[in-house]
Amino acid sequence: MRISELARQSGLPVATIKFYLREGLLPPGAPISRTQAEYSESHLERLRLIRALRDIADLPVATVGTVLAAVDDVEVPLLDLLGVTQTAVAGSKGSAPASEGGLELATQLLADLDWTLTEDSPLVDSLARVLDVLQGEGEPVDAEGLRPWADAARAVAEVEMDHIPVEAPRAEAAHTVAVGTVIYGELLAQLRLVAQEAISLARFGPEAQQALQAADEPQPNEGPASATPAKERPAKARSTQTHPARALPSQPRAAKALPAKARAVEPPPAEVRLSRRAAGRQRSRG
Repeated sequence: MRISELARQSGLPVATIKFYLREGLLPPGAPISRTQAEYSESHLERLRLIRALRDIADLPVATVGTVLAAVDDVEVPLLDLLGVTQTAVAGSKGSAPASEGGLELATQLLADLDWTLTEDSPLVDSLARVLDVLQGEGEPVDAEGLRPWADAARAVAEVEMDHIPVEAPRAEAAHTVAVGTVIYGELLAQLRLVAQEAISLARFGPEAQQALQAADEPQPNEGPASATPAKERPAKARSTQTHPARALPSQPRAAKALPAKARAVEPPPAEVRLSRRAAGRQRSRG
C-alpha cells in the first residue's frame, strides 16, 4: 500500500507517519521509485503500537523508541520485553523517590504476599511511594491489612496475563501490556468508583433510611419499645394433676342431717298404736 492508504487505514495523518519515519520509530517501506515506497501490514501493526504508546500511554518519543527497540531485538526474552513496556508505562509520570522506610515496607509486603518480582524491579519503588503515603495517613501497610486489595489486584492481573499467549507476536504482546496497563487500569479505577457509589446508595440512600425508620417504629399491636425486652410467656400446658383446692371426692357427699327440731314427725302405723293401747290397759289392771 502507498503512504496515503497507510494513513487512511491507521487513522494518522501523512505528516505524522513521515515524522515517525524520520525518528526511526517506523521502518521504511520498500522503495518503488525515487519518491515512493510500498508499505505492508507490518507497518500498519507498528503504527498501531506507536499510537498506543504515544496517545494512550502518553510516552515521549525517546521512551517509545526504547520499547520498540526491545520489540525488534529478538534476543530480548518475552518476559523482559513485557517488563520494559510495563516499566515505561508505569514510569510515564514522574514523582519523588520512595523513602528507605517505604522500600522496607514494600519489600516486606511482597515477601508476606509471596510475590516474586524481577531483580531490581522499579515497581518496588513505585509501590513503596504509595506505602509511604498510606503510612503517613495512619493506614495499615502490612499484608493482613492490604490483603483485600492484593487479592483483587492478583485476580485482575491473572485475567490480563491470559490475554498474552506465549506464542503471540512481540509487537502484539507489547501493545497488550501498554493498553492493558493504561486503559484497563483506568477502567478498573472507574468501575471501583461506580461500585462505591452504588453500594453507598444502597446503604445510606433514601430507601435505606426509610427502611431503618420503619424498623424502629412500633407495630400497631405493640406498645412502646422497652429498654429490656419482655420475657416470653411459656405456653400453658395442660396438667393431669388435680388441683388440691378443687379436688373432687371419690364418693358423692352425704346430705347433711337436719337438726332435731327440724325433723318431720310421722305418725306411727295403726298396728303400733293398738299395741301401745293394750300395753297400757295391762299396766292399769295390774
